[in-house]
Parts: sequence; C-alpha cells; structure tokens
Amino acid sequence: MKVTLTQAQMIQAAVAKFTGVNLPVKTSYLLARTVLEITAYLEAFQGERMKLAKKHCQLDERGNPKTEETVPAGMTQLVFKDDKARDAFVAGVSELGNEEVELKLKKKLSLEAFSDPNTEDETVIPWDVLAGLMSIIEEQE
Repeated sequence: MKVTLTQAQMIQAAVAKFTGVNLPVKTSYLLARTVLEITAYLEAFQGERMKLAKKHCQLDERGNPKTEETVPAGMTQLVFKDDKARDAFVAGVSELGNEEVELKLKKKLSLEAFSDPNTEDETVIPWDVLAGLMSIIEEQE
C-alpha cells in the first residue's frame, strides 16, 4: 500500500496519541509496525526539510534556521529571508510531502479494528485522531 510522506506524518502523529488506549492486539501490532516502517522515511524527509530551511531561512550564530515565538505562546515558526524564500520553502516541502512510500500493510484496516475488546463501544479512538489514519482505514459504505 502506498502513502505520501505527508500522510505518513499524519499516521505517525495519530499513532502517538494512542498511548494508554486499549486496542485489539493485532491492530496495535499493525500500527506499531507501520510506524516503525515509516520512521526511516520520515527521518529522511525531516533531513531534507532542514536543508530547505537552512537555504531559505535566516540563520542564527550556530548556522541553524532562526525561529520566533508566535501566539499562542510556546509555538514557534521559521524566520524566512523574505516572502520569495518562504514560498520556495513551502513549495519544496510540499513537493517532498507528495512523494509516495510503500507500506507492507497488505490491506486497509476496518473501523472495527479500533474497537476496545473489553467494551461494546463502537470505537475507543476519538474521530479527530482517526482522521490522521484515513489513508490506512477502509472507507465505510
């Protein structure tokens, strides 16, 4: 199954929110294996993203891209050389994000795969978290 690097980032972020959630063992295993599989791709993606940032951002005294705090407090954003540099960075990251990677997952998971085996609840995962996994969840009819 193929997913884009952007989808892979969404999968990784969604799975990270599952800590402490009681999932069926097979689902938990498939998600963990998928994250392990995409980790190398995402590390390479982040490396290339950093190269783009160093090319298009103002650099600090250590040669790293400058950031500035934004509202809400605690959030930061890159400081670009100018608008043209920002646009080039965004285009480059977007182009990289559209690259596809092959996952060993043979078929998409059903929503039932996210049911708590110890309850009759339909799902134990919040819908906003499931949204990050839509590329590997089969569509409902």
